[in-house]
Amino acid sequence: MRRSRAGFTLIELLVVIAIIAILIGLLLPAVQKVREAAARAKCQNNLKQIVLAAHNYESSNSSFPPGAGPLPSNYPTNNQRPSLLAQLLPYVEQANKYNQFDLTQDVHLAAVNEVARQSDVPIYLCPSDPSDGFMNTTTGSPAYGRSNYFGNIGRVAQPASPWDSTNQAAMNGSWNGIFFVELTSHQWNDLGNKPRRVKIMDVADGTSNTAMFAETLRGSRLGIGDTATYNPRLLLWDKFSASPAFPTPFIYPPATWTPGSAAPTFTYNCDGGSPSVRYQGLQYHRYLMETSLYNHLVPPNWKGGECTDLNGAIIAARSKHTGGVNVGFTDGSVRFIVDSIDPVTWAFLGSRADGQPASPP
Repeated sequence: MRRSRAGFTLIELLVVIAIIAILIGLLLPAVQKVREAAARAKCQNNLKQIVLAAHNYESSNSSFPPGAGPLPSNYPTNNQRPSLLAQLLPYVEQANKYNQFDLTQDVHLAAVNEVARQSDVPIYLCPSDPSDGFMNTTTGSPAYGRSNYFGNIGRVAQPASPWDSTNQAAMNGSWNGIFFVELTSHQWNDLGNKPRRVKIMDVADGTSNTAMFAETLRGSRLGIGDTATYNPRLLLWDKFSASPAFPTPFIYPPATWTPGSAAPTFTYNCDGGSPSVRYQGLQYHRYLMETSLYNHLVPPNWKGGECTDLNGAIIAARSKHTGGVNVGFTDGSVRFIVDSIDPVTWAFLGSRADGQPASPP
């Protein structure tokens, strides 16, 4: 008498495999969404802590930090100044890291500051940014600390107001944000190396209507030895197009715009084929427009490239979050601003005393 053996037929096995594949296909997007939601929440919390750190700085110093810290004592031989995030280190529980800096010396070039320049500060990184870019002193040396959060200079391209020899335009809140930067010669010769700063009372539009920090994407430079002109994995930086010429001052909307009228067209193009600076967010310690500040000239996740002519730049708030970016406002709140925000509303959320009734959606 023959006994039957229990088992699967080939067709049954294929059906089971197909069902498992379908379930995995349904599960993976859900897992990815959960991971992105967690990363977005982490990013929002980082911004929250950075904005609160700026307020703790204000409580201790009666003003927010300057857009760039003090010049080195051997200026003008060296002139690299500490960034916003470097100045905020003691207020994000990184006092030991801050104490590694000697801010009487060049923050970017002095050997005494090499250790302080290295290593990431976790709170300064958004987990959604996939960048593997880095910068260092020499080929093979440890990487500098990176960052995803830049300070808002307003709806203007130039952080240091180079069109005004006395630098008075830097304090003009109708187009400037919470942060601005003194010209090096003005800071040294006229201000005794004590850069001016914005106080809460200077935020005439209201702290809930004025952006302070926003997230950006890190650049593609793969160390000091990377001289490649193109890297498709990451956001590129590009030069201003030669025509039309870069205006001075460059604000958006322009002075000719009438409140209530349609958003004026942004006519200045960034050449997407001429990458020149690819170290955005790869030198957290260093003040440059290209390493520490963003502006509200263009909406979040703008489709054009970043631009710089060293005196000014177009640097958009950017993220890998679907549909928008996280922005920390001066009242301490963090809001998700969608890419489709009206560009004029976005512009006026960047300036601190423009008198326009712009509120975040």
